[in-house]
Amino acid sequence: MDIAWHDFVARQEVLVAMRFSYFGNSGWKSDFSKTKAMLFEKDRLIMRMGLLRSLPLPSLAAQTDQNFHLMVLCSYAMPEWAQTALAELCAEVLPEGKYTVAPRRYGFAHFHLSRFLVERYQTGPAIQTVLDDDDGFSTDLIASIRREMVELPPVADAGDMRFISFCRGYGLDLSRKDPATFALYRHRYPYINLGLTMVADVAGKNLFSIRHRKTPQQHPCRIVEGPPMFVRSVHEANDSRVEVSERWKPIADWRCDPTVIERFPYLPPL
Repeated sequence: MDIAWHDFVARQEVLVAMRFSYFGNSGWKSDFSKTKAMLFEKDRLIMRMGLLRSLPLPSLAAQTDQNFHLMVLCSYAMPEWAQTALAELCAEVLPEGKYTVAPRRYGFAHFHLSRFLVERYQTGPAIQTVLDDDDGFSTDLIASIRREMVELPPVADAGDMRFISFCRGYGLDLSRKDPATFALYRHRYPYINLGLTMVADVAGKNLFSIRHRKTPQQHPCRIVEGPPMFVRSVHEANDSRVEVSERWKPIADWRCDPTVIERFPYLPPL
């Protein structure tokens, strides 16, 4: 066992990177990302804040390991009322110091994340994962990151990277808007950004600058099976073109499912 690596993984704060209606180059492929009018349309922003309140924020508040920091990348161009509401929403759910709302100018999301990593951690490696503003984690995701990452060899230099891909999760279909019709599915997707964790030097690559399906396969990486570790939502304003497919296996009476109740306690009340 490499004691220094073990100690780093055990003690290092996990940086959770999130984009909230960021206007710039960030890997989105939806029409919403192309124009300010669509991206900052009032009803859309209100809807996404509702999703933020219902899924990602409570999933972070419920983590068994609270040694993390949420960085919310948003846009200076976003309406002022929305910037205020976003900051207030984060403050309602997470303790002060546990998050940073970071409005930035038009540019590349990976550049803004890189600067944030350097400002917060100065030098050396950092542990980073991504959480979209309409998705959620299992309550043990941060703890599981540490358990799995320590099994990989330590990073050797500034260009070295390590990855974990938690490939099993849930899909939550909200598209019909009526809570009585919400459906939950099991699915398996290795190497998607949700469930992907990376250790790399703060001045090097980050999760917004890599090819998430290819880069992990070029470096030491653990594919983790086991219980679902995340939930992806499906709704009318998805940024990632996610949709229910034959690969998704429905869970009957999911609000009463013991695994959902224990590991995703914020889902049954929806």
